[in-house]
Amino acid sequence: MSRSTQAFQLGRHLSEKTGVRVELVYDSGARWLVQWPDGPTLDEMRDLVDRTIAAHPRHFGLLADRQLSVSRMDSVRAWAARAVAARRDGSLATEVARDVARRRELGLTPPRLGRAEPKREEYYALLNHIERLVNSTSYPERPDEEADVPVIEQLLTAGRRDEYKMADILVNELLAPEASAAPALRAVNTPTSNQS
Repeated sequence: MSRSTQAFQLGRHLSEKTGVRVELVYDSGARWLVQWPDGPTLDEMRDLVDRTIAAHPRHFGLLADRQLSVSRMDSVRAWAARAVAARRDGSLATEVARDVARRRELGLTPPRLGRAEPKREEYYALLNHIERLVNSTSYPERPDEEADVPVIEQLLTAGRRDEYKMADILVNELLAPEASAAPALRAVNTPTSNQS
């Protein structure tokens, strides 16, 4: 059996184990890339790959001496699910405020991207916090609670499935002096009675 065949079969095996589509892609030399959307964290997949190859040398032995790098591709749904969970449990506002205070203490200023006006510090702090949550969460695309599902959908719709637009919506909510001052987020905050 060729190394390519073993790589294909290892991808299938890992897909069955994790419930997400896993592929092994040849890079160069002895390097292969294990990639998948959402699902397990990098450390979880790295551990699963190592254990699987060690446990099944007959099926995957030709990959034992290869450099297998892992790469998870995170979806916009994962971003929205982590943002909604952090918003619900109160950690979003707390972590954004903490990061902004740290940045100010260090004298860091928001980056200026081309001609566009620089975003508020809260915007970058929020993006960083959600990115950390996505990276550290196993199956980040899954809602933490069933009640999060309609809110995730509303955030995805209001933000047009764009994490930067969703970040703007969430920052507007965080900085609004009162609930009525954050109209872009009202749909996210107020479930309607005809939702199922």
